[in-house]
Amino acid sequence: MIRPASLDSSFWNIATQIGLVPNLFSFFEVYYCQAVEHEIITTDPNETPLIYPQAMLFQVLREDGRLHRREPEKPLTIFGVGEAHAIALAREQSWVLLINDVRPLRLAQNMGIICVAVPDFATFLYSQRRITLAAVHGYLRRLTSTTSSALIAQAEQTIAHIAQRRGETL
Repeated sequence: MIRPASLDSSFWNIATQIGLVPNLFSFFEVYYCQAVEHEIITTDPNETPLIYPQAMLFQVLREDGRLHRREPEKPLTIFGVGEAHAIALAREQSWVLLINDVRPLRLAQNMGIICVAVPDFATFLYSQRRITLAAVHGYLRRLTSTTSSALIAQAEQTIAHIAQRRGETL
């Protein structure tokens, strides 16, 4: 079942960096708001001459129809504008929130929003047998410099439980 999800730039940028974005569309119908798009697309020639890989991938997937724009009716005024809009959209629509920044993620969870961080998504892919045990551990290792150690530790516990149940070892 494909579920609608509100995208935050923290999720997009990190998932792009480690190569998980293509897997998103098998499980989520991904929506973004203008504030999130602005955070991802940092290629305005007046701001920078650089074109970042996450921005280019966003543009390609937006143009081919895999990313959908939707604005929240009542944006929040906490954290950055991207997080505030992504959280508001997820709350208003009762959607999943794709976010990798731990503080806004915890707030959203406290609001009753189902949140998926990048380590959670990697773990989910492993649980669905879309990636191997070695691959999921590789993804988590690449997240150590960009993702909360608490989110990574939580994912590692879940992975260990699944691997034990399956009789898998590295």
